[in-house]
Amino acid sequence: SINVTFDEAAFGADKRISLSSPDGSSGAPQTLQVHIPAGIDTGKSIRLKGKGNPGIGGAEAGDLLLKVHVGTRPGYERKGMDVYTSTEVPFTTAVLGGEIIVPTLYGNVSCKLREGTRCGLKIRLAGKGIVSMKDPKVKGDQYVTIQIAVPQNLTAEAKEKLREFAAACEKGRRGGRTAA
Repeated sequence: SINVTFDEAAFGADKRISLSSPDGSSGAPQTLQVHIPAGIDTGKSIRLKGKGNPGIGGAEAGDLLLKVHVGTRPGYERKGMDVYTSTEVPFTTAVLGGEIIVPTLYGNVSCKLREGTRCGLKIRLAGKGIVSMKDPKVKGDQYVTIQIAVPQNLTAEAKEKLREFAAACEKGRRGGRTAA
């Protein structure tokens, strides 16, 4: 088995590994260069042709199969070719709408949020997921769950403004009518 990082699996990499013979018969471990193909996932295998055990009666050596285990990356969850993340946005941006910056595997991207964005909203970023092992032109998507940052340690003035905001919202819900 071979352990690869999240990024090595996502982008591909060349990695050096050391192998000892299974029966311990040869002294020094053999060092091999292994190409990790972009898009590989846990449970898949990498075949190294002719790097297995020697063949019987002078036959060619067999193949070596490396079972892949992909590590994690904080803040990212992988499901097939898609990745899932979350991002925290300021309360005011969620209420009024605006632009946010979202980190992806390929760098930051700008997204526009609509006015009145709710906590838990999922945004799909097409093509910002993991590349397909079969076709390097095809990539999965990134799904970003919006979390709303609740303001902390407000000043007295900010608290008063929020109370005014809450009162205006309540008035709007009642249609401007006063209670009888």
